[in-house]
Amino acid sequence: MSELQNDSVDSEVIEQPVIENQEIETDLAPVSEAEHEEQPQVDEEAVKQEAIQKAINKKHFEAKQAERERDEANAKLAEFERKEREAQAAQVNTLPEWPDEFDDNAEQKKAEFIEAVRKQEAFNVQQSMYTQQQQLSQQQEAQAKQQKIQESMVSYTNKAVELGIKQDELQAAGNTVAQYGLSDDLVLHILSDKDGPLITKHLAGNPQDGFELAGMSPYGVGQFLDGIKQKAGALKPKTSNAPKPATNLQGNGVDPEAGKYKYIDGATFE
Repeated sequence: MSELQNDSVDSEVIEQPVIENQEIETDLAPVSEAEHEEQPQVDEEAVKQEAIQKAINKKHFEAKQAERERDEANAKLAEFERKEREAQAAQVNTLPEWPDEFDDNAEQKKAEFIEAVRKQEAFNVQQSMYTQQQQLSQQQEAQAKQQKIQESMVSYTNKAVELGIKQDELQAAGNTVAQYGLSDDLVLHILSDKDGPLITKHLAGNPQDGFELAGMSPYGVGQFLDGIKQKAGALKPKTSNAPKPATNLQGNGVDPEAGKYKYIDGATFE
């Protein structure tokens, strides 16, 4: 009886599938050690300032580009006018000969001679007025430029004082930079810059940057000068955020009158 029961139980046993060691797939990607590291903090203010500086540099480049194109157009116009004046001068300065009384059409030739002299005199007056106008324009331009230089120098000197740069130190740096052969426009740009004294000081101590800047095309000056400004920023005086020392050193438990009359202890007053 027991054997029959065992056989029936064995026959009812359901074979279970063998589960081998398999890797369980998941949607989670393995985390690398680099991702465990702390991500660097982004200085949002620095990024903002960099974007602002790039925008300023772009505007500055566009303004300089427009200025160069305007100067080139003015130069071409001036060259055309010069050639025209030379052609007119060659024409009016060539006078016909005064005719002989017995020449054919003597009266007509005399009239042509008188007309040529009249044109020559009118051209000479016009040329004289043009020369005076050019001289006056050049004088006004030079005066305006000198005025701008003086104003920039005053601002430049004041900025140096704010940055703690002594006058003799600034003068010595300026004399050194003057030997590099920077263009007038570039010098004015440095004088007008808020970090102008620092740029001058950096260029004085780094002649390789100064000579490279002087020999650079106008298209590359802006970016190169930005790099110099960043280097010059290291020359700014360090400011401390520590609070000022307290002027009142008395604590709450200190008698403010203690020690005030230390030399009259035991004295009696009648």
